This record gives sequence, structure tokens and C-alpha cells, in this order.
Amino acid sequence: MNLSYHISIQDPVIIYELTGKIITEEDFVELEKTVFDYLNQNYYRIVFDLSKLTHTNSSGIGFFMRTLTKSRIMGGDLILTGITGNVEKIFSISKLDEIYTICENQVEAIKSLNKVQ
Repeated sequence: MNLSYHISIQDPVIIYELTGKIITEEDFVELEKTVFDYLNQNYYRIVFDLSKLTHTNSSGIGFFMRTLTKSRIMGGDLILTGITGNVEKIFSISKLDEIYTICENQVEAIKSLNKVQ
């Protein structure tokens, strides 16, 4: 497996720290199930810390989009932090950096999400 993750909760915000690469859909199957399980438990204020994610492809982008859409439908939001290198290039080239809220770090992201009503 190319991707691992760590979860922490600072109620009502849930933080996913991703490490590694998203190369195929198989890399994030477990993560997606976990994310949607937590969404169904009303953890719809989400931070994805991508500071240790070195690569993602269109499958990963699709996963982030599905998560963003679901969290917003539920009245929450999704914020990305720590975007650098190849991941930053992909978000920039695809103009996704204009759709997502991107913060420098988790603290900033949590503050922003705590303002969501």
C-alpha cells in the first residue's frame, strides 16, 4: 500500500494526516470508507493535512472532490493544509486550488472550520 493515514479529532473537526502516494484507487479505499463512516457520524468539518503526501493522481482528486461535496451538503467544509511539491502542482494546474480552502497549517484550518455554522 502506498498511502497511510492518521486520524485525530478536535471536536467538531476531524483531521486526516496523509503520508505517501495516491497512485491507484486501491491506495485510498480504506481511507475513503473511514472518511465516509465519520461523515455519517456528523464529522463533516474536515482537514486533510497533505504535508507528507508526495503524489496524487486523478483518482485521488476524485476522492477529495467527493469528500468536499459530501461535507458541504452536510453543512460543513473541507480544508487542505500542507500542500507542496507535485501535489501543489496538480491542484494548481487543475485549478482546484480555486475550489478548495487551503491553509498553511492545521491550527489555521481548525480555526477556520470552527467558524462554520
